[in-house]
Formats: sequence, C-alpha cells, structure tokens
Amino acid sequence: MATEVKNGSTYHIAQALTYLYSIARHYTPDAWVVDFNFGTYEENLQRVLDHRPDAVLISSTVNSYDSTRQIALDMSRRSPAKLFVGGPAVSSNHFLRPDLLKLEADCEFVVTNRDIFAWAKQVFGRADDLKFRTFRPDNSWIGETYAPEVRDKIRYTVVTSIGCTYKCTFCLNPMVYKINYKDPEILRDEVRYLQTEYGADAVSVADPFFFMRQQHADEMMDVLSQAGIAWSQQTCLVTLTDENLDRMAETGCHSVLVGIENFTSKEINKPVEVESFEDRLQYAAARGISIKPSFISGLLDIDYEADLGQIDYIRSIISRGLVPNYHIQSNIYTPYIPDARDRLLDIPFRFWGVMPVTAQDEDHWKRNLHLCDMIYESVFPETAQRYQEVRAEYLDILDRQETMWLSHRPVPPVPPEKRIHLLTSGKVRV
Repeated sequence: MATEVKNGSTYHIAQALTYLYSIARHYTPDAWVVDFNFGTYEENLQRVLDHRPDAVLISSTVNSYDSTRQIALDMSRRSPAKLFVGGPAVSSNHFLRPDLLKLEADCEFVVTNRDIFAWAKQVFGRADDLKFRTFRPDNSWIGETYAPEVRDKIRYTVVTSIGCTYKCTFCLNPMVYKINYKDPEILRDEVRYLQTEYGADAVSVADPFFFMRQQHADEMMDVLSQAGIAWSQQTCLVTLTDENLDRMAETGCHSVLVGIENFTSKEINKPVEVESFEDRLQYAAARGISIKPSFISGLLDIDYEADLGQIDYIRSIISRGLVPNYHIQSNIYTPYIPDARDRLLDIPFRFWGVMPVTAQDEDHWKRNLHLCDMIYESVFPETAQRYQEVRAEYLDILDRQETMWLSHRPVPPVPPEKRIHLLTSGKVRV
C-alpha cells in the first residue's frame, strides 16, 4: 500500500499476505487479497467493493499508514463492511503511541502479540488451535491477485521461522513474534507449489534470522537443495561460518542480507566487527554468494562523528570493490519501536525510513538531515535527483507548520530488556 512499483524494480511479496490469506481461508472460502501496490488506487478500491465484503482487514506497515488512513476512510464511506486495521504499524504503536494511529473511520485495531493466528478470534469470532510448525500456507492467492505480466517481476518468498533470539532495541521481530520453526515437509510442499503453479526458479527465505537454530537451518537447506531452486536469506554476521557458507553455496544460496546496523552501537544485540565482516565478504564471494549489508545511522547512543565515520566506511567498501552500492541498505534511524527517548517530528508516514523523523532538538535534527544527505550523496548517487525531490517536499511540509514537533502523549519509559512482548501485550499503556 505504500508505493507504486515501477522503474523495473522487483516486487518482494510480503509473507504477511500469504499468512493472512491462508488463515482467513481456514475460516471461510470467501477471502481475497487486493494489493494496492499495483494498478490505480480507484481500480483497487473498486475491486474490494466488487466483492461486497462483510469485513475488510487492512494490513499496514508504518511507512504505508498514510495510505491505510485513506483506504479506511473511503471504505467507510462506500461500504457497510466492518473494518479491521492491523499489521506492524498497529502492533508496535497501539498501546504505547496510539495517537499516531488515529483514523477518520470506525474500525477495530488488531494487535499481534506472540501468536500470529490469534487475530482470527477478533475477526471471525473463534480461534482454532493452529500451529505455525504444521500450518500449510495457501499461495493460490498469488494467481488470483497478480496478472501473469506482473508475476514476471515478483520475487517469491517463503518463511521457515519467526521471531528472533537477538534483542536489538529498535527491531520489531523480538518484540512481537514468538519463536517458531516450520516443519521441513511443509516447506517442501510450499516450494513445489510455487515451482509448479508459477514457474518459480528462486525464493527469498524471509525469516528474520535464518540460522537462529542450526538444526532447523540445516533441514531447510536440505529441502531447498532437493527442490533444485535458487534461494536467498537473511541472517547475522556471526553465523556466516565457513561451514555454513560452504553449505549455502552447495544448496543454491546466491545472496544473504546481513544486519550490520552499526559497528559501535550498544543498541545492537549481536556481535559485529569490521575485520570479521570483510573476511566473510571475501570468503562468501569466492563461493558465489553476495553478502548484502544493512547499516543504520543516527541510533540513539551514537554520536555524530561516529556516524560520519561509518558512512565513510560504507563509501570505502564500495570504492574498494568489496560490495556494490546496489547490494547495500543504509538508512537513518527510524523509531518503529516506541521509545521514551524519541521526540517525533510531525511528518507523514511515507517519509519514515527515508528522512529523519525523530531528534532531540532542532540542532540534532539538522545533524540527522546531514547524515541523510551524506548517505544519498556517498552511497546512492544514482538516486540523488529523486532524493532531492523528496527532501524538498519533506522540508516544505515542515516549513508550513507552526512547529516541527508532533504532539502526542509521552511514551511510558520501559527498559529495553523488558520490552520483549510487553510492547504488544497491553500490560503497559500510555
């Protein structure tokens, strides 16, 4: 719902859609997915209305919440359907930053807390004893939702585990999802279906932490190898051992996203070191595997000079040929997790993850804005023109307001080590 897919980009299917659809189909045959990333807004809205739904569930990230507001408002005006709004935007904010979620339409908010199946009770009035390990995802919705010419640009995804054993303070995965692992036979059937029905020749394993449990990862690699399908995944640097990289190469893995985030921040609950990172880059490249690092600037415990140093380091690994810039994610810190230390700017959600949306004061905001400028000038120069357009729009919105700061009730101070599942449980509220 956040963006229009264009410029030849590959569309990465969110696994939330597969599971929302599959869970809904468990309770009723009358379930459909409408993806607002494709086609015009009015065409998609009419598709929803044509189904004459009893209920509409909008799944929203924080970045797409502007669109969610518009969809909810238009649906409330044009349909008697009961509205439910859920997804990461709601789960992370409902109890601690509810003011951010205000809608101009009557709806029920659906919060995911540990159990990804529990929302069915609120929507369908009952919740059967479904288990992630043995639940069979139904990917027939892909053929129903996307035209063949669209499917040519789709990156098929599977998820084999949920949750994360690391506890980085800014990440949703350990805060919400209970750790669970998929049965290998479920994955085998899922991959076979994608190959047979859609001709998939590659899948992205969308687990937050693929090597969270070594035995499980080994079983999943066996399944993918036997299916003869190329695959990619994301994991932590410390798990990219010689043995794991060798096995990844043997089983058809061609790339891995690694969350480096920041080499010096204490907000990061996982070991990351420059020397180890560069050693793993070279070892993986020799086996045909691309390591795609993710970096974050502006974390709450990092000073400005340290951030500038990390951006210079990112520029150096590009210039030394270690990583091409199109394999890098480099973003400004975005407060997806409510934190009492943040002071939010009054800016539309579409700018979250792209421009600074939090700062302690105006000087701090200017430093964060300069970090964004440095990232796009140094790391992604090809996007400089588009970035300047977005930057100008962002500044214009701030200039037209009496104050740049968003007014909302203060977030209760919760120590980072106590945020696990407390974020979404409702035990602590504003």
